[in-house]
Amino acid sequence: MKILDHTPFQDESGQINPVNRIQGTLKYGFSWFANVEAQKSVMGILNKALERGYVLVRNKELGVSGIVVPLVLIGSAGMYLINVTPLKGFYEARGNEWGTITNGRFQPVPPEKNIIAITERLARVLEVYYKRQDITLPAMVEPVLIASDPGLHLTTTRPAVRVVQSDAIERFAANLQASRIVMNAQQVNDLADHLITPRSAKQQDAPPPPAEDDPYAVQDETPFQMEPSRLQIILNAPKSDALIDTSQNSDIGFAFEEVRAAEPTVLVTNPPANVAQKAAPKRILGMTVMQVVFLAVMALIELCILLGGAWYIISQSQP
Repeated sequence: MKILDHTPFQDESGQINPVNRIQGTLKYGFSWFANVEAQKSVMGILNKALERGYVLVRNKELGVSGIVVPLVLIGSAGMYLINVTPLKGFYEARGNEWGTITNGRFQPVPPEKNIIAITERLARVLEVYYKRQDITLPAMVEPVLIASDPGLHLTTTRPAVRVVQSDAIERFAANLQASRIVMNAQQVNDLADHLITPRSAKQQDAPPPPAEDDPYAVQDETPFQMEPSRLQIILNAPKSDALIDTSQNSDIGFAFEEVRAAEPTVLVTNPPANVAQKAAPKRILGMTVMQVVFLAVMALIELCILLGGAWYIISQSQP
């Protein structure tokens, strides 16, 4: 299985250092790191069970929308949007609802923590993402929720997504191998390529790019390296042909954590030339001012703890 890893804040070896872990937590939420680690265990099982011909894309942002899909598995059996949860405890999935079991009673969680609904919506957004590139998928994207921890005790009643518990991940992979073939190797590679490097329908119908001596050639060949801070300006621009209209899915964001409110829009086209660029936020050593302040506060707290410990040791050693 080929793995294309786009996880933010990790180094080339796939590790996340303490500073990057804090940055990721500030951006994506407190359980972001736990979800990233949970993905690793699931990826290891899938990598062993699935043969060649499958591609797994991890934590890829869709265009410049800010929407990140956790795991996208593409293979002969179809395309699967996989959301991995490290939750423990007693939970129940009822249709499109997700909740805890307390004293034998079902307690629905708030909408922003409903991982069943989030997983299903991300699958639908992924479909529209391809549609905006004028690509017809051979089958619908199937949403899958996988539990990485055996401590999750889950009961299901006709859940809206496929639910796979930790002891059934290998069986899930085996079922994929035995499923009806809906895509050949070329289609798998093409869909993975369009997920990594999206092209709008207009761009695919456009003539070949200009020669290298054209001063605008580089800009036209890399239309997706826009800062998220420019998203609102672009959304307000007229005649955009690559916007996802998901007015009912306004709570879709990064699928790792309590989903932050985000613009439910995927943009895969160049902004108009007359749109002014919004100034990027000021950064210090690659971090925003708020992140620097957070690190400074954490360092001050740690210093106080160390000084308090030193004072205690010295006071205890004196007669």
